[in-house]
Amino acid sequence: DALDSYTSVANAPKAAKSTYLTKSFAYSRGAGASVDEESTVVEIQGGPRKEGDISIISQIEGGQEILTVCYTETCESLAVGVSDGTVKLYKAGSGEHVTTLKDSEVTQNPGPATSIKHRPVHRSHPITQTLTATYATGCVKCWHYPTGQCLYTIREKRQTLGLAYHPYLSKFVTVGDDTNLNLYDEETKTQERILHASDASDVMNGHRSRVFCAVFNPKSAHEIISGGWDDTIQFWDIRQPYATRHITGVHICGDGIDTSKTGKEILTCAWQRYNPLQLWDYGSGKLIDTLEPDCYNSLLYCGKYMNNVFVVCGGTETALIRIVDLRTHLTIGALRNLAGGVYALDIGPVLTKKAKKSKITDTPPLPKIAFCSGKTIYEIDVG
Repeated sequence: DALDSYTSVANAPKAAKSTYLTKSFAYSRGAGASVDEESTVVEIQGGPRKEGDISIISQIEGGQEILTVCYTETCESLAVGVSDGTVKLYKAGSGEHVTTLKDSEVTQNPGPATSIKHRPVHRSHPITQTLTATYATGCVKCWHYPTGQCLYTIREKRQTLGLAYHPYLSKFVTVGDDTNLNLYDEETKTQERILHASDASDVMNGHRSRVFCAVFNPKSAHEIISGGWDDTIQFWDIRQPYATRHITGVHICGDGIDTSKTGKEILTCAWQRYNPLQLWDYGSGKLIDTLEPDCYNSLLYCGKYMNNVFVVCGGTETALIRIVDLRTHLTIGALRNLAGGVYALDIGPVLTKKAKKSKITDTPPLPKIAFCSGKTIYEIDVG
């Protein structure tokens, strides 16, 4: 089974292992389509088509498939993870290559970089100039990007598919193909708890298939939600081993869950033809609204709140990224006809001139967005 743990090819040649992991991860992200197949199928002549008030700030062409993207803490650079595990940093705005993060372990045991995150910026947090990356090989590596030094490595016995930081404590959680959520203390580098389903087959209190993303509730010290292949959003309290409740009917294949800043609403971006973009009430788990597409549908991999009024989402089949106004449900800007599915995106800063201008309007200024599509990184601005 191509979706079994990468350990089944542990004795294969290095090049074969890298190819296996890349295609296995891409298969799981796309629920069946490999990276090569997707790039070939959806590539359209003429480049991306802009709709609405949207502009491309920079377009960086990479040599390999890009699976994850993240702004650094100060938003000065973009970190991107590629199919062989290399993490590259580019200067935001100009696209100039800054540095490459890769150690001997990544070189000798290549596998896709599946997620890159940094500790949330907070007034009580010092700027550490670090990024934490997960890999399909099971590694979790923290990088000091100015020096290119790997500060520590955690090795998990699974395909590690994503991570999320606590909004204000020095903790993070990783997710993967073994259905578990692993909670770590970043200061001590120790595993504090494994969140998992119980052995009771008649109770749905945890995931039953691979997990792709998790998000801490920004208004709680203990609560996490997660999503994956089993079509459920699970609610967790890190003081308990099993999930406390769940939502059904949401097929997550990437970083497709986010919470509002108030912690009261959940945004889900699902890899499914019907109802891919939805809003849920956090407290009750009830559906608030389904945001229907304007003119075209897309199987969604990822999405985030931009502020309390706008959300952004990206996906494939109709390979696109679009910004949606939650008040009207209309798309205010989009890029479609992209050369590959949008696997990941991140929210950047608000341009200074936009912030000043917005003081006389009712619409909050929108931040920049970075996303990856195939072998290309885009940075865009809306409004």
